[in-house]
Amino acid sequence: QNFVFGKTLPELFDLVKRYEPDLIWSDGGWEASAEYWNSTEFLAWLYNDSPVKDTVVVNDRWGANCSCHHGGYYNCKDKYKPTTLPDHKWEMCTSLDHYSWGYRRNMKITEVMDVPSILKELVQTVCMGGNYLLNVGPTKDGMIVPIFQERLLDV
Repeated sequence: QNFVFGKTLPELFDLVKRYEPDLIWSDGGWEASAEYWNSTEFLAWLYNDSPVKDTVVVNDRWGANCSCHHGGYYNCKDKYKPTTLPDHKWEMCTSLDHYSWGYRRNMKITEVMDVPSILKELVQTVCMGGNYLLNVGPTKDGMIVPIFQERLLDV
């Protein structure tokens, strides 16, 4: 747990104290248990003693078996689309690139979501009471490639 106690937790505490975010989006929780990530201790501090305790919202990716069970809103899984109206706030996470959450130099135009597909998913998500998170993978320099810019502007 050197990674958790030496890197992850100190950075999370610093992030909250320095920037006071309204939302913390955790990811990769399926890699290990909430106990391994020490999620319970961090979340207890976040909601009870942190400078954002009255305003912060978190998702449900804080350890294996947490998805769709714990959090201010549920992601459940990537590209989650419930079939009935959920009782809990939720979010549909997707990416403009069909095959990656990051930038790919060899990406083809046919592998990028088209505007009608984006709008359809957005409307379906909102109609079911969800939030729509549309990922854009920037280049290593932080630039958004023109095809992604075009899609976002068109939407």
